[in-house]
Amino acid sequence: MDEVIKALIKDEHVLAVATICTQTVDYARRIHDTWPTATAALGRVMAGSILLASTLKDNQKIMMQVKGDGPLKEIFAEADWKYRVRGYVKRPHIYMGLKGEKIDVGRAVGKGFLNIIRDLGLREYYQSSVSLQTGEIATDLAYYLNVSEQIPSAVSLGVFVDPDNSVKAAGGFMIQTMPETNIEIIEFLERKLSHVKAVSSMILQGMNPLQILEEAVGLPVEVLDRKEVTYFCPCTKERVLNAIVTLGRDEIQKMIEEEEIIKVECYFCNKKYEVTVGELKNLNSLL
Repeated sequence: MDEVIKALIKDEHVLAVATICTQTVDYARRIHDTWPTATAALGRVMAGSILLASTLKDNQKIMMQVKGDGPLKEIFAEADWKYRVRGYVKRPHIYMGLKGEKIDVGRAVGKGFLNIIRDLGLREYYQSSVSLQTGEIATDLAYYLNVSEQIPSAVSLGVFVDPDNSVKAAGGFMIQTMPETNIEIIEFLERKLSHVKAVSSMILQGMNPLQILEEAVGLPVEVLDRKEVTYFCPCTKERVLNAIVTLGRDEIQKMIEEEEIIKVECYFCNKKYEVTVGELKNLNSLL
């Protein structure tokens, strides 16, 4: 089972969050038919969005969008307060080989922007963005948190793709200090995190999220929350019809006159929906 753990370093003002989302990322790989570089990039963004979701309250969600000038073009993931996540990569059939022993995500992403959009249940979304620093996702997310939200943070994300293209490990952790954090603890964490092993390696070794956190910070932690992570897309035929209604009577009438079945495919789960002329007429009669 994929899961996320939210914790505090015991007796210290430091938030620690870790997730293992291997099954969830592999499910996304299968429905989007992603190749290794696209799989690694999508998995990292999905894991990052899960970590960010640990800051949400009930009925809130957060979206993480990476837009670069590299061949992947765009990677997007959305997670809610229940740690239900979904995502897509604009160009799924990308494989650019290795950089050292790791998949070269940075070159596939290129230069561009990281956008974070928060749906806090208000009339408008809250959005902020930063320039991509490396395209490796984890560094860019840490940069965003430090610069845009002014929360000192360390982020590690990892995805291991097997030669058979399946995902064998996916997850990450996030460590955030608070204004009250003791300077000695901050210095200790900086030293510890500079030598911590890759999160994908820890997952491959069979470590769970709690063990990953304890390995990362080198101190005992107090668990605040432990939840399951799942891939979830709420798209339905009703949502498709509601979206068409927003186009207005005149636009729907044009569709009716063309007498063609409207075909819609969801970016996130690849489900396909068809809207008939009869259904369009019913919609127009309600406007």
